[in-house]
Amino acid sequence: MQIIGYDLIEFEYFYKVIKLDDIVKFDNLLFSYDENFIASALEFKKTFSVIASDENHILLANALGAKFIITHLNNLNLVKKAVKLSEFYLFDSKIACIINDEKQLRDVANLGADTAIFEKAIKI
Repeated sequence: MQIIGYDLIEFEYFYKVIKLDDIVKFDNLLFSYDENFIASALEFKKTFSVIASDENHILLANALGAKFIITHLNNLNLVKKAVKLSEFYLFDSKIACIINDEKQLRDVANLGADTAIFEKAIKI
């Protein structure tokens, strides 16, 4: 399992964008699933990750080239579905969960997600 944002592991920050104009300003973008944001990220050849809220977003985010598809750890059913879809369809995208502390690493591992992302790895 990949771990991003832990103090002793080198990592690249994610930049959470909430305005379309911000896409050109940063690399390694993070945003909630939005096709306008995705289209802009693709146009400017930006690496992007998507916070998905349902199965359609998970499937589309992978097809559109998201680096990470992030599901909330508090929505266990969606995390499990994302992992299952990823394994069955051999996604290029990795399934990730955002965590607050080390205690949640085990939860992410038990769910079978590819990556745990500490909140501090996300710049707003």
